Parts: sequence; structure tokens; C-alpha cells
Amino acid sequence: MDFNITKIGGFIVLILIYLLVRKFFKKVADVTEKIGESTENTEELNRLKTKIILLEQKINNNP
Repeated sequence: MDFNITKIGGFIVLILIYLLVRKFFKKVADVTEKIGESTENTEELNRLKTKIILLEQKINNNP
């Protein structure tokens, strides 16, 4: 068996590149997930604020 140092080095480099790419895409997925959650939260907050305003108006109009 002929162990060539360049083949072993190349294999190690490929593994490192794989791990770096995987870590990068994990960070991208986390960022996009946070962006998605923030838009959902703002929509829900706006909906709840309008409901609160309507209920306050109903309370104030009914003495």
C-alpha cells in the first residue's frame, strides 16, 4: 500500500471544506428563520393591537 502524503492532505482539506460549508449554511438557515419569525410576530402584534383598539372603543361607547 502506497500512502501518498498529498492524497491524505487533500482528503483532510476536503473534509475541512465540507465542515466549513455545512457550518456556513447552518448560519444562513438560522438567520432566515429569525427573519421569518420576526415578520410573523409583527403581523400578529398589529392584529392584536387593532383588536385592543376596537375593544377599547366598544368599552368607551357603552356607558
